[in-house]
Amino acid sequence: MALKPTISALFLIACTTALIGGENVTTVFSKKEKLAITSVKLSDVKIPLYKRVEITVDLNATYDNPFNPEEISVDAEITLPNNQTLTIPGFYSQKFTRRLDNGKEVLSPESNGEWLVRFSPSTVGSHKIVVKAKDRTGIAKSNPINFAAVKSDSRGFIRISKRDHRYFEFDDGTVFYPIGANVCWAGGKGTFDYDEWLKNFGENGCNYGRLWLAPHWTTFALDRPGKYEDGYGIGMFNLPNAFRIEYVLNAAEKYGINLKLCIESFNVLRRKDGYPEWERTPHNIANGGILKEPSEFWTNPQMEKIFKNKLRYLVARFGAYANLMSWEFWNEVDIISDYTPKLVKDWHQKMGSYLHSIDPYKHLVTTSFANTRGEPTIDLLEELDYIQSHHYGSPDIVLTIDKTHRIKSAYKKPHYFGEIGADAGGPRAKDDPTGIQVHDPMWVSIAIGCSGAAQSWWWDNLIYPKNLYYLYKPAVEFIKDIDFPSENFKTAKAEIHWKKRTLPAERYDLVIEGGPVSWGETEFNKPRVVKIDRTGVKEGLPVSGILHGTVNHPTEHNPVTFELSLPWETTLIIEVGGVSGYGGAGLEVLLNGKKVLEKDFPDTDNSNDTITKYSGEYRVDIPAGKNKIIVNNPGKDWLMISYRFKNAVEKDRPPLFVWGVSGEKTAIFWIRNEFGSWENLCARKQQEPKVEPTVLIINGLKPGDLKVELWDTYGKNPVKSSNINIEKNGEARIELPEIQHDLAVKLKR
Repeated sequence: MALKPTISALFLIACTTALIGGENVTTVFSKKEKLAITSVKLSDVKIPLYKRVEITVDLNATYDNPFNPEEISVDAEITLPNNQTLTIPGFYSQKFTRRLDNGKEVLSPESNGEWLVRFSPSTVGSHKIVVKAKDRTGIAKSNPINFAAVKSDSRGFIRISKRDHRYFEFDDGTVFYPIGANVCWAGGKGTFDYDEWLKNFGENGCNYGRLWLAPHWTTFALDRPGKYEDGYGIGMFNLPNAFRIEYVLNAAEKYGINLKLCIESFNVLRRKDGYPEWERTPHNIANGGILKEPSEFWTNPQMEKIFKNKLRYLVARFGAYANLMSWEFWNEVDIISDYTPKLVKDWHQKMGSYLHSIDPYKHLVTTSFANTRGEPTIDLLEELDYIQSHHYGSPDIVLTIDKTHRIKSAYKKPHYFGEIGADAGGPRAKDDPTGIQVHDPMWVSIAIGCSGAAQSWWWDNLIYPKNLYYLYKPAVEFIKDIDFPSENFKTAKAEIHWKKRTLPAERYDLVIEGGPVSWGETEFNKPRVVKIDRTGVKEGLPVSGILHGTVNHPTEHNPVTFELSLPWETTLIIEVGGVSGYGGAGLEVLLNGKKVLEKDFPDTDNSNDTITKYSGEYRVDIPAGKNKIIVNNPGKDWLMISYRFKNAVEKDRPPLFVWGVSGEKTAIFWIRNEFGSWENLCARKQQEPKVEPTVLIINGLKPGDLKVELWDTYGKNPVKSSNINIEKNGEARIELPEIQHDLAVKLKR
């Protein structure tokens, strides 16, 4: 229960300053009046299905904090046409007008605070409403009023598909395939930024976005540090920012965009490097909060009550929006200070159950992790409806997306990448003027069966300044006639061969991406032997994407041995990513028993943050013939790693990757140049060699006639269409043109 200020006057006028524009907003927060409901007014008496009726409640009451339901609660009992009754919580609100002042958003109050109830009907017919209020002086009840719900063209709320648990659909059964980007906070223009951003996304067919409601400096933060008696602090909600959330939900609705609201972010419980906000968060006792340590958040009974009050307010104020796709408890909860998986799991289980119980619209619920592997014990909770992954920094992002989805698809829940980018440190916009890091993750996620397209993080400093919104339209057009839940998609059996090859075999780099990452005793955390000849890897894949040291995780120590048999010289290029901030690491390479490389990566600051200053390439020249190379980490803890052998292999097949799924009526494929990774094109500035015409061979298709479409992924229509007949053997042979970067293929019955 929140602390109470001392009140001597009938009214307390609390001054709240919004984040953007520095406006002074006065709001009546505290009252001392005998409880009475003086009037109840409807916004309309005819409400289309899944639209919102707004009930204004004029109220006299006694309370200090209108956001604490233990002091004052307003609820509407709504009797549905089938005589069932729903209880819909009310909320305290204030209306504002917005303007731009020297490029900054400024909000001005239209009136004092007011009590509202917001409801979205899902059944045609008459609805009866009775409003109830309760404070410390008693209970009041209104006379009943009625409204009629009428048919509309709305598709309803977003659900897990009943036809296929891997996908989403609306109440009316229409598929919802999320395509869009993170749009988590605004610049100085506040909601005026969203007027532009959402219009651009919507006009290019996007249907998804994500907002952050924390930490305190974000555009939509409800929790703001400051004095409780001034209307700030934990348990007090910022009304200007609540108005901003509401405004953006309405604007997104206009453009057909559905929003995920992320309630908390790791920052509020993070002490040190990497965007910490613990010292400034209202949760901290030093700022008037109740927590002495970040870890207390998960177990403090008072904090639990306060957070539940926050959930109640969110449901009351925003739950009636059908374009609210889902609630997200945390952004990257695993990088808080003192992260303890069991405590975090128990909290998610408890809060997930509570949120589902109070949300009459049954919005989906999820959470997220910084580590791409997530936390299986939390991801698998029944209280969380779907899974997200976040990922940055792989030499080839799309390969990591593919590997991760293969693991997460076994969880029997929808899964997509909620954040994706080439570099967690920034968009590298100068290196990536055409948005490869936006385009490629989106297309590979469609082709491998993700429940949504991978969502770019860099909405404000890559997509917007480079005007990359056009990248979305082709993907939207490509999938618009695909009913994902009805297809029963499975990974397709496909390979690519030369159509006619007259040139001698070329040599290519052999790239071995770091695969599964784990800190447990798995098969990937054991010594591994990888055998390679002139045609590529013969056995031993996948290798772990992390090389464990000998001290902190001795049972996971996993050196990699490469056994090479090549008739030419090559160079092993070891690409080191992040290094453990819990002791550092080391790197050594032995060539035929002789140590040829030795590096120490010490942890010099003891911050526990991942160390990036050792990231880069480390090279070892390898002679022709048979060689044994051992790559080992003799240091204390882990390092992220991948491998590349320069001009090592001849390919008797085209240098093209192919990903695809086939279903009942549709098969879809995305084909990309093996040299077309973000790392090659943008960081190393290398050119992709054009690949001569090839043949895509698909097996396992059902017999019958199929329409074949070849798509330029930067265009809005197929570049070529034809018809083929699939014989009893289930094989299709599709001739492909010369490919520079990529090509998409769709087969449709």
